[in-house]
Amino acid sequence: MTEEYSKAKKIIEENDDLVDDFGGASDDIIKKAQLVLSVQFPEDYKLFLSCFGALTFGSIEIYGVFREDFDNSGVPDVVWVTLNERNLVNMPKHLVILYNTGMGEMYCMNYEDLNSDNEPKITSYFPGFSENAQKNEVLYDNFGGFLLDMIKEEID
Repeated sequence: MTEEYSKAKKIIEENDDLVDDFGGASDDIIKKAQLVLSVQFPEDYKLFLSCFGALTFGSIEIYGVFREDFDNSGVPDVVWVTLNERNLVNMPKHLVILYNTGMGEMYCMNYEDLNSDNEPKITSYFPGFSENAQKNEVLYDNFGGFLLDMIKEEID
């Protein structure tokens, strides 16, 4: 578990009035989600899923897993959202969507761009633009850094 994730979790717990979570996901659901998406989630993200499932914190919504029926789910289900974008705009299979900015940009775990712990960095993705037009700009080195930044921004 990264220090950033620990800090983010502490802030989330201290600001319970801003929190709407889905209840922790079971190990079985987390395993199934990884299988369906053909990825291995980073440790921090697995902790996030087992603790919150998915999370709305103030106005931000961080995608996760909270039910087994991915096909008949919807936002903020990470599996449903990611599979939906893969079908709609042929989004590459190495991207898993975590967050939608609401301005055409998605924040994704990028399994082709790994950090020193062999975990996906968080990069930008613009659905509907060709792969050649994507910059896949690195926004965060890991999930914990992403979560901490998003939570801090919401409080400020």
